[in-house]
Amino acid sequence: MAFTKLLVPIDFSETSLHALRLAIHVARQGNTRLHLLHVGTIPYVDAGPFGASVPALLIEANNQMAIEAKVGLDRVAREEVPAGMEVSTEVRSGFPPEEILDEAAACKADLIVLGTHGRTGLERVVLGSVAERVIRGAKIPVLTTH
Repeated sequence: MAFTKLLVPIDFSETSLHALRLAIHVARQGNTRLHLLHVGTIPYVDAGPFGASVPALLIEANNQMAIEAKVGLDRVAREEVPAGMEVSTEVRSGFPPEEILDEAAACKADLIVLGTHGRTGLERVVLGSVAERVIRGAKIPVLTTH
């Protein structure tokens, strides 16, 4: 099966960089484009019963984090992706599994290449598994690496 666009979620961990290197290997098999995605989480603010607005300081902090993530993602693309290979980057905010699945549909990816931290036990229960949720919700193949 030939893939045309690979979505690679990047959280800047070594496992996500390992997934990117695997995606590059897969992309070399054909004329395949890479689409790197970073999902930042927005801190939860309880608006209360009166629908209070989100504090401006929180909005500014989120905007600054998005700018820094975009700079970091572009740096990863420059440093890791071989010259001549087509690559694009995107930064989203929200719940990572949902944002990954939404971006896969939006960019028309035909494979998600995802690093997994391999958490087990209580740590997995408390922190959850982004990879597991992506695999369960994906309508396209998902390649995971640890």
